[in-house]
Amino acid sequence: MTLVLLALSMQTPTPPAPDPEMTIYTVTPGIAGFIVFVVLAFVGWLLFRSLTRHVRKVDHEGRRRAQDEAEGPEAGPGR
Repeated sequence: MTLVLLALSMQTPTPPAPDPEMTIYTVTPGIAGFIVFVVLAFVGWLLFRSLTRHVRKVDHEGRRRAQDEAEGPEAGPGR
């Protein structure tokens, strides 16, 4: 029995199984990556639109205030 165990332990080890072959499907992000990219691009577009609206709103309010100040206090609403 011990000779059998000794013989088995002295055998050359078998090489490990090779890694699975790399194909276009194993190295690319695939459909999930594409969907995530499209969602992020859409969210970025929405954020840019919101930013543009807010900047325009602030710009219009600033112009209106400057125009009101230039006209003088007697031209204010309710007077």
